[in-house]
Amino acid sequence: MLLLRALTELASTHPQVPGPLPAPREAWQLLIRAERRSPSSVARLLLHPQAGAWLSRCLRRLRGVGEETADEVPLWLETGYLHTMAASAALLAGIDFRISVGVRDGGVMLPALGFADLAGHDSPVAEIVADRAAGRAVRAGPHTVPLPSDLTRDAEGWHPLRRLHGRHPDHPCSPYLDDLDPYRDFLRPTAPTRLSAPELRRWQEHFDSAWALVARQSHVDPAGVAGCLVSVVPVRYPARAEPFSASSPEACGCVLLNPPTDPATLAASLIHEAQHIKLSALLDLVPLMHGGMEENHYAPWRADPRPLRGLLHGVYAFLGVTAFWEAHRQVVVDERAQAVSDFEFALRRAQTSHGLRTLRTHAELTALGDRFVRGIQDRLAAWLTEPVPEAPLRAAEGLNLDHRLLYRLHHLRPDPERTEQWAKAWRLGRPAPDALPATVLRACRTAASARPALIRLRLRDPEDFALLRKNPDQHPFDGKVAPLRADLDWAAGDTAAALSGYRDRLAERPDDLSAWSGLALTLPAGPAGDALLGCPEVVLAVHRALRGPAGGGPDPVALARWIGTRR
Repeated sequence: MLLLRALTELASTHPQVPGPLPAPREAWQLLIRAERRSPSSVARLLLHPQAGAWLSRCLRRLRGVGEETADEVPLWLETGYLHTMAASAALLAGIDFRISVGVRDGGVMLPALGFADLAGHDSPVAEIVADRAAGRAVRAGPHTVPLPSDLTRDAEGWHPLRRLHGRHPDHPCSPYLDDLDPYRDFLRPTAPTRLSAPELRRWQEHFDSAWALVARQSHVDPAGVAGCLVSVVPVRYPARAEPFSASSPEACGCVLLNPPTDPATLAASLIHEAQHIKLSALLDLVPLMHGGMEENHYAPWRADPRPLRGLLHGVYAFLGVTAFWEAHRQVVVDERAQAVSDFEFALRRAQTSHGLRTLRTHAELTALGDRFVRGIQDRLAAWLTEPVPEAPLRAAEGLNLDHRLLYRLHHLRPDPERTEQWAKAWRLGRPAPDALPATVLRACRTAASARPALIRLRLRDPEDFALLRKNPDQHPFDGKVAPLRADLDWAAGDTAAALSGYRDRLAERPDDLSAWSGLALTLPAGPAGDALLGCPEVVLAVHRALRGPAGGGPDPVALARWIGTRR
């Protein structure tokens, strides 16, 4: 409500507002009328996640925060979402009214209700009217879309927000499946993209099955998860090792999700984002740490460095994911599903434990924050002692090690002068210097690895993995990164073949960081392996310093062995 009042005040004096629309205060007065008739109707609109996403974005534009882009909608039209919010509230309250609103993407979005399609009518403004005698409609010039008495039903020109239904006798869950609202994707405004009937059916089937898994949880409160899920937004962002999902404090209750692949993965994603939503709400109420944005650290679930506040979010989110897989692996009966559940449990508990240690070491927690983190630590402690079969446990350990190596190779930069001294020692045939070069954190774009997707495929469908390994060029691999032959060999457990493949790859492309990490994973125990596992960024930096203008450079294994034999 404070943000809405601030927006109304700022927009009322901004030179680009109201454009062809009525003054913002007219929409404000309609909201007041609606609230007097039905306070719950206005509360429903204010608590709708997309309202928060719009408010935050629009206030930034009104205050001139951030750069305008060529594809930005006019500010008057963005501010005009207030008018459609007021219209939605008035429709829900059942009062008579008339208000002009902006036309966007060929129609008018009524927040939390649906989209009136004006069939390409080119007028920038439409009118929404509600009259007990004449009915309710959206009009633009000669074009009229009558609004049905039941706004949850499809009608000619009217597309309502649809819902997903997680059916359970004790813990039902029915979030919106929002494919209409321009602010449904809080990362960027998006035109309506209506899901087809088959797509809608797949979403519903997966969600219903996933919710059945959430609702039977013994470690995570399903009612709490349901309370956090107001709006599910289908998106198609390129995922790397895992399916994409996201949430934001500005759009409380909204979860962005890539199309689901299987119910268990979707269930884990729902719990993961619900944990973020809960923690964001808690942090609005009480401080858990002092600062937390000043320095960056390694996060085992992210490719990029994260501040301590982000690390706290990740630890709490993956505590929930760990809880889900621990409970799920106790009830699955299928052998392959068991292997996947064991692997995900082992992977997530190790990641959560690593992040928790970083928080304990570096975060300046408040008294409540210390209590909160101790609670996480107590929950996790028992799970860290749970036995996991060797194959999924080794797979999880391998991927966690791979992740740490890739992080170091991407983001740690050894001191250039000391690196050059090491390169000079190599050229002169001297032993490697005793002290490693100091490193600094330099965050950069990261290259993805195919190995996590390959491990999951091998566990989930060994036959399909075997076909991929046999004919990688003819297999429709659904990972986002094409796997190398060496990656396939490593995922299959053939480390000798993988080692040979990674060496060949580095001879061709000496800056392939995924191949450097793969080399470290496959080298046998000894000085070379010790160096690549312990200081991969130093081996890489010295190798780069030794390359000529045309590339080349020493054999990576020989260089790693030289570094690994230092005193």
